Amino acid sequence: MYRRSVCTVCEIIENFRDQGRYYRLVPHYDSSLVIHAPVDSPEGFFRPLLTKQEVDKLINSIPDVKCLDVGDRLLENAYKDLFNSEKHDDLICIIKTAYLHNEQRIQGGQRRSEKDRIYFQKAEQALYGELAVSLGKTIDETRDYIVERVGSLTA
Repeated sequence: MYRRSVCTVCEIIENFRDQGRYYRLVPHYDSSLVIHAPVDSPEGFFRPLLTKQEVDKLINSIPDVKCLDVGDRLLENAYKDLFNSEKHDDLICIIKTAYLHNEQRIQGGQRRSEKDRIYFQKAEQALYGELAVSLGKTIDETRDYIVERVGSLTA
């Protein structure tokens, strides 16, 4: 993982732009993109994928993840902070909050919120993209798998 992207290390380039050793990374979901990242990047830029056991533990924790309790004016900044935190629980919080917030808006006769939709999609892509690779599934299969598992946990 490089930041929020599942990547394959294609090669290590010596003296890339005369600045030392760099990884040449190709994102799993966009092979047309190439990322060059310093081998000695600060902690937090690179991390291993979750194992299947870690994914199961994460899925089991989903019912316990709390939604955001902030007003509409502060919601986008809260979403940004959570998305940039690099924590899986924070992505789950965004997904749950955006989903429930939109459900409440629809029940109240209002339209869906654009900022909820945007952050919901970004969080889903980041979370399900990683979990899909760990589980050997597609993103859609992973979403369905998580919904089914969480449904059985809360039933």
